[in-house]
Amino acid sequence: MPSEIKNPNEHLDIPKWVTEEYFVQILQKDEPEYAKILSFQPVAAIPPGENFTSIMLRIHLTLQLKDGSTKPKTYIFKTMLAEDRGGKEIRECGIFDKELQMYQKFLPAFEALYKTAGEDISLAPKCLYAEQRGESINFVFEDLAVKKFNNVDRIRGLDLPHMQRALHKLAEFHAAASVYVEQEGPLPAEFNEGFITEKNLPLQEQGWAVKSEAFLKAISSWGLEDQEQYAKRFPTAKQYGKVCANNLTVDPLDFNTLTHGDFWSSNLMSNYLENSQIEELIMVDFLLCKWGSPAQDLLFFITLSAANDIKLKEFDYFIKIYWEIPDTKYQKPLPTLRDLQTSLYKKHNSLYAVMAVFNHLSIIKFPTDKDSNLHNVMREDEEGHKFRLRLFTNPSYGEAMKDPYPFFYNRGIFNFNDF
Repeated sequence: MPSEIKNPNEHLDIPKWVTEEYFVQILQKDEPEYAKILSFQPVAAIPPGENFTSIMLRIHLTLQLKDGSTKPKTYIFKTMLAEDRGGKEIRECGIFDKELQMYQKFLPAFEALYKTAGEDISLAPKCLYAEQRGESINFVFEDLAVKKFNNVDRIRGLDLPHMQRALHKLAEFHAAASVYVEQEGPLPAEFNEGFITEKNLPLQEQGWAVKSEAFLKAISSWGLEDQEQYAKRFPTAKQYGKVCANNLTVDPLDFNTLTHGDFWSSNLMSNYLENSQIEELIMVDFLLCKWGSPAQDLLFFITLSAANDIKLKEFDYFIKIYWEIPDTKYQKPLPTLRDLQTSLYKKHNSLYAVMAVFNHLSIIKFPTDKDSNLHNVMREDEEGHKFRLRLFTNPSYGEAMKDPYPFFYNRGIFNFNDF
């Protein structure tokens, strides 16, 4: 491997079928002056712990052009996990099928709505190729690193300017989806489910039971005041199952839209002007889009992504930032700020605070580690238990739990006797 090509995850198994021949048809459209491929090197696109639902590769190519010159080229390639490494569960959830629809149909349609209104807005990276090959679904994207896009450190979290821009982008996405559905009619039925499906409810309960032992052991290490009350009222697997089942409900009287479903800092990328101000911010990873309340994305995003020092201090302000972004193209009444704030407390939206605090935050605050993957989080043997203890007793996670846990507890969102 040439020295300038870095591999951020040497432990990633790259599928053998990802070869230079795969990219010939893409190059013929994307690089019409290319004559042949001189070198081909796939490496991991991200470090361990940045993505748990797919394999992300950066494809490094050296091209010879028709005029005899050479050109470096990179693409981002996304495919499904191996069947025995969590891929079976991911495939059965059908989330890659939804992302295929998002990139082939809905995201281009949403961006076209803005173009028709005289605005040039990019919601997502350019998808150059998408296909279903057997049981696998694959995507080839432009490499945003070429345009100097990158992620903010997930452990540090987002500062106020990044939060403001991200909430603005989220509002643009929600608004476009709302207008699209108003004009074109309901989305396909699979968009009625996101993280949770009717089919995987038993699996959700089982997974909660597997994690509970390590979680209850870890609570005492966080330095919470009155920690006994949190341990005493820690949700049972049945209660967590009811939280999940409630999320399958959509209140038709609420303002609803297509939520991103997995909106947090590593699913955002930004590039910057010379003065370090954000030039552009776009969203990635549309596997878990779901029709529902904007409150679900807001609860998830603020809890997981805002830096610790502003997360709760600015919590209500973040909701207001999102609400203030106008959308004059939508014909139906938009929610009032009071309605939007109230929606955060509704039972069918609670899952996104519960998942954020109990599931995702521990992974986000965990340093890059070769063992950080979905398989180790969920495995039911002693190795799985040890890894979960490492996750839940991580000092960075404990520090991040000091404020949000009591915050949601005192607001009733973590009152699991309600379910």
